[in-house]
Amino acid sequence: MKLSNNLRLSTTPLAALISAVMFSSAFAQDTTISFEGKQWRVAARSAVVEKHLGRDALALSGGRVRLDDIEFTDGVIEFDVAYEETQGFIGPLWRAADDRNYEEIYFRSHLNNKSDAVQYTPVENGNSAWQIFSDENAIAPINQKFNDWNRVKLVVAGDKADFYFNSDEPSLHVPDLKTDNTSGSLGLRASGQSGITAYYSNFSVRPLNDGEGVVGAAKEEKPLPDGLITRWTVSSVFSETIIDPVLQLPKDITKDLAWAPLDVETNGIANISKLHERLPGNDSTVFIKTNIRASKKIMKSMRFGYSDRVKIYLNGKRVYAGDAGWTVRDYRFLGTVGFFDSVGLDLKKGDNELLVAVSETFGGWAWAGAIEDQTSITLN
Repeated sequence: MKLSNNLRLSTTPLAALISAVMFSSAFAQDTTISFEGKQWRVAARSAVVEKHLGRDALALSGGRVRLDDIEFTDGVIEFDVAYEETQGFIGPLWRAADDRNYEEIYFRSHLNNKSDAVQYTPVENGNSAWQIFSDENAIAPINQKFNDWNRVKLVVAGDKADFYFNSDEPSLHVPDLKTDNTSGSLGLRASGQSGITAYYSNFSVRPLNDGEGVVGAAKEEKPLPDGLITRWTVSSVFSETIIDPVLQLPKDITKDLAWAPLDVETNGIANISKLHERLPGNDSTVFIKTNIRASKKIMKSMRFGYSDRVKIYLNGKRVYAGDAGWTVRDYRFLGTVGFFDSVGLDLKKGDNELLVAVSETFGGWAWAGAIEDQTSITLN
């Protein structure tokens, strides 16, 4: 059954659900539930249809529900949602290629009217990149009503989206959707350590009407640093324990690794999850490398950013180690990525191997680097 060129039914099932990105939950076996005339696949602690605030509503807690039989390209997703004022992450996902790769917007029910009350993020290889995308084109304030209905609308066209929340104008405009997905299935989310329940009602999905589309405007982005390194070479994944105590790398440490190029995002940050998913546990690591050829012995300063943990090696010798994971530095520390740190690179004449071990737990596997003064050096 075909709805339009951009919104059609599909009989292809998704893969088995992996646990929620922000906070893992003990999911039961996948089941289905009928709601708003559609069959939803349940991957959550609880999903039941019940009366709430005078309406039939889907009460969702501890995970997601998915519409596997709708393939969404461009169009409009609308719903009402009610919840308490407690810690939670609530919202839609779309263009899901599978349960580990999709676009997502969620609102933080515990951050009402704060600058990051709503968040856009791509999820790639099962890893949410919210720490990588944290400017005003990915976050915004919204005014939430608690224990009452909030009206939500998402308009998607091409690589752009507008998110409306109790408003006639976009609350958040996303000028560049970051996955390469052009179509996929839909879902709804309610998760958080508080055990929040979100009540969804009046859900609908439809193609764009004539003359309808994305109307928001992109916010001005911070200028990228001079000397930005725009392409890196990334290794296959290994355990962080291999290099944890190492100050001088063995010469053969990379001999069994596979390598692939990775371009940075529009904000200058490389999203490693585009290439890899994490290993089980919290110690997944890759090497990122580039070669710096110096015409003479010289010192250069490199600005950089990362998530979550990093060890920088120049010609095999460790010159920096740091941890910028969520709440690591204090309980308010978000671990968002920017060009906040710098290190001196003592280059020898000739070729110098810059090898960076980047380890990830959750929230954005990232590396970024820039060498502003590139006189007497070339990078390749």
